[in-house]
Amino acid sequence: MDLNHLVFYYLALGMTIPGILAVISRNPVHAVLWVLVLILHQALLLYTLGSEFLTAIQIIVYAGAVLVLFLFIVYMINLRLEERWKVFVRRSGIGLILIFIFVFLLFKTISVFLALVPAFKPKLPYDLAQASNLVWIARYLFTHYLLQFELIGVILLIVVLGAVFILKKLQEVKNDSF
Repeated sequence: MDLNHLVFYYLALGMTIPGILAVISRNPVHAVLWVLVLILHQALLLYTLGSEFLTAIQIIVYAGAVLVLFLFIVYMINLRLEERWKVFVRRSGIGLILIFIFVFLLFKTISVFLALVPAFKPKLPYDLAQASNLVWIARYLFTHYLLQFELIGVILLIVVLGAVFILKKLQEVKNDSF
């Protein structure tokens, strides 16, 4: 086992453990901070794969902008502990079913990849001698993946509008109770 394998296994653990801790964390601020740790490890993994541009984008966009947006929404909603616990307990059966489905699909995917290991040879769909990483990423992003790129922007907009709507409803309920 060489240094590349050790770095990869460290980064894999550095993404898996904070991901699990973000999901099971009861405090939303702690969950966002665990996601930050996950995103930084993912950026390091991208750097080890030779994609400096995606590393910079990962840190600037996700660790910088999106997580600040999540923290803003968490602080704006100001969830109380009792409300979060009741919702969590009420929907825990659905969560357990989804966990079993995802674990099954994970093992199924791993078994398929292990069967492909001898025949699997990664090949880039482009030639780096023709243009830089940035040019190829821009071409794929704005041609093949334009719909997904736009959908992510719409989803983030919906999240912000939903948070504002929930905040207004909570303020109306608070004002009506006085």
